[in-house]
Amino acid sequence: MKLTKTEFGLIIILISISFIGFMVKLPAVFRHHDRELHFLFYLLTALFLYMNFGKNKLINHVIIFILLLIFGIGIEAMQELSNQILNKKIHGNFDPLDVLFNVFGLFVATLFWAVSYIVKMILDKQKNTK
Repeated sequence: MKLTKTEFGLIIILISISFIGFMVKLPAVFRHHDRELHFLFYLLTALFLYMNFGKNKLINHVIIFILLLIFGIGIEAMQELSNQILNKKIHGNFDPLDVLFNVFGLFVATLFWAVSYIVKMILDKQKNTK
Protein backbone atom coordinates (compact mmCIF):
# COMPACT_ATOMS: atom_id res chain seq x y z
CA MET A 1 0.00 0.00 0.00
CA LYS A 2 1.76 3.14 -1.22
CA LEU A 3 0.58 6.42 0.31
CA THR A 4 1.05 9.97 -0.89
CA LYS A 5 2.44 12.54 1.54
CA THR A 6 -1.06 14.00 1.93
CA GLU A 7 -2.59 10.60 2.69
CA PHE A 8 0.19 9.81 5.14
CA GLY A 9 -0.26 13.19 6.85
CA LEU A 10 -4.02 12.68 7.09
CA ILE A 11 -3.54 9.29 8.68
CA ILE A 12 -1.04 10.68 11.21
CA ILE A 13 -3.47 13.47 12.15
CA LEU A 14 -6.38 11.03 12.53
CA ILE A 15 -4.28 8.62 14.59
CA SER A 16 -3.17 11.48 16.86
CA ILE A 17 -6.74 12.68 17.39
CA SER A 18 -7.90 9.11 18.02
CA PHE A 19 -5.06 8.47 20.45
CA ILE A 20 -5.89 11.59 22.45
CA GLY A 21 -9.60 10.77 22.33
CA PHE A 22 -9.04 7.29 23.71
CA MET A 23 -6.64 8.45 26.42
CA VAL A 24 -8.88 11.05 28.08
CA LYS A 25 -11.88 10.32 30.26
CA LEU A 26 -15.18 10.21 28.39
CA PRO A 27 -17.77 12.87 29.23
CA ALA A 28 -20.30 11.49 31.72
CA VAL A 29 -23.07 11.27 29.11
CA PHE A 30 -21.04 8.73 27.08
CA ARG A 31 -19.59 6.59 29.89
CA HIS A 32 -22.38 4.02 29.79
CA HIS A 33 -21.95 3.59 26.03
CA ASP A 34 -18.22 2.87 25.97
CA ARG A 35 -18.45 -0.45 24.14
CA GLU A 36 -20.88 0.87 21.56
CA LEU A 37 -18.48 3.76 20.92
CA HIS A 38 -15.60 1.30 20.47
CA PHE A 39 -17.68 -0.65 17.96
CA LEU A 40 -18.73 2.48 16.03
CA PHE A 41 -15.24 3.98 15.99
CA TYR A 42 -13.65 0.84 14.56
CA LEU A 43 -16.53 0.22 12.13
CA LEU A 44 -16.39 3.76 10.73
CA THR A 45 -12.60 4.02 10.78
CA ALA A 46 -12.18 0.70 8.97
CA LEU A 47 -14.80 1.65 6.36
CA PHE A 48 -13.13 5.03 5.82
CA LEU A 49 -9.70 3.44 5.40
CA TYR A 50 -11.02 0.60 3.23
CA MET A 51 -12.76 3.04 0.88
CA ASN A 52 -9.88 5.50 0.69
CA PHE A 53 -6.82 3.27 0.84
CA GLY A 54 -8.01 -0.27 0.17
CA LYS A 55 -7.96 0.06 -3.63
CA ASN A 56 -9.97 -3.20 -3.80
CA LYS A 57 -6.87 -5.22 -2.99
CA LEU A 58 -7.30 -7.88 -0.33
CA ILE A 59 -3.78 -7.39 1.03
CA ASN A 60 -4.51 -3.69 1.71
CA HIS A 61 -7.61 -4.63 3.67
CA VAL A 62 -5.69 -7.22 5.67
CA ILE A 63 -3.02 -4.62 6.48
CA ILE A 64 -5.65 -2.06 7.54
CA PHE A 65 -7.44 -4.68 9.68
CA ILE A 66 -4.22 -5.75 11.41
CA LEU A 67 -3.03 -2.17 12.00
CA LEU A 68 -6.38 -1.15 13.51
CA LEU A 69 -6.38 -4.27 15.69
CA ILE A 70 -2.86 -3.47 16.94
CA PHE A 71 -3.89 0.17 17.49
CA GLY A 72 -6.90 -0.91 19.58
CA ILE A 73 -4.89 -3.28 21.75
CA GLY A 74 -2.15 -0.65 22.07
CA ILE A 75 -4.59 2.02 23.22
CA GLU A 76 -6.01 -0.29 25.88
CA ALA A 77 -2.48 -1.13 27.06
CA MET A 78 -1.54 2.58 27.09
CA GLN A 79 -4.57 3.37 29.26
CA GLU A 80 -3.41 0.81 31.80
CA LEU A 81 0.21 1.97 31.59
CA SER A 82 -0.71 5.65 31.96
CA ASN A 83 -2.65 4.84 35.13
CA GLN A 84 0.41 3.14 36.59
CA ILE A 85 2.90 5.82 35.51
CA LEU A 86 0.78 8.76 36.67
CA ASN A 87 -0.61 6.98 39.74
CA LYS A 88 -3.91 8.47 38.64
CA LYS A 89 -6.77 7.02 36.63
CA ILE A 90 -7.18 9.33 33.63
CA HIS A 91 -9.38 7.05 31.56
CA GLY A 92 -9.84 3.40 32.28
CA ASN A 93 -8.06 0.10 32.58
CA PHE A 94 -7.17 -2.48 29.96
CA ASP A 95 -10.54 -3.99 29.13
CA PRO A 96 -10.68 -7.14 26.98
CA LEU A 97 -14.35 -6.39 26.19
CA ASP A 98 -13.32 -3.08 24.62
CA VAL A 99 -10.89 -5.00 22.40
CA LEU A 100 -13.67 -7.48 21.55
CA PHE A 101 -15.98 -4.64 20.47
CA ASN A 102 -13.12 -3.15 18.42
CA VAL A 103 -12.75 -6.48 16.62
CA PHE A 104 -16.52 -6.74 16.16
CA GLY A 105 -16.53 -3.31 14.48
CA LEU A 106 -13.64 -4.38 12.25
CA PHE A 107 -15.41 -7.59 11.24
CA VAL A 108 -18.66 -5.79 10.40
CA ALA A 109 -16.74 -3.23 8.32
CA THR A 110 -14.93 -6.06 6.55
CA LEU A 111 -18.24 -7.78 5.87
CA PHE A 112 -19.67 -4.56 4.38
CA TRP A 113 -16.58 -4.18 2.21
CA ALA A 114 -16.66 -7.82 1.06
CA VAL A 115 -20.35 -7.66 0.12
CA SER A 116 -19.89 -4.37 -1.75
CA TYR A 117 -16.82 -5.78 -3.53
CA ILE A 118 -18.69 -8.92 -4.62
CA VAL A 119 -21.69 -6.89 -5.81
CA LYS A 120 -19.37 -4.59 -7.77
CA MET A 121 -17.65 -7.58 -9.38
CA ILE A 122 -21.02 -9.08 -10.40
CA LEU A 123 -22.24 -5.77 -11.83
CA ASP A 124 -18.97 -5.21 -13.70
CA LYS A 125 -19.15 -8.73 -15.13
CA GLN A 126 -22.75 -8.16 -16.28
CA LYS A 127 -21.77 -4.83 -17.82
CA ASN A 128 -18.89 -6.43 -19.73
CA THR A 129 -21.07 -9.24 -21.14
CA LYS A 130 -23.55 -6.82 -22.73
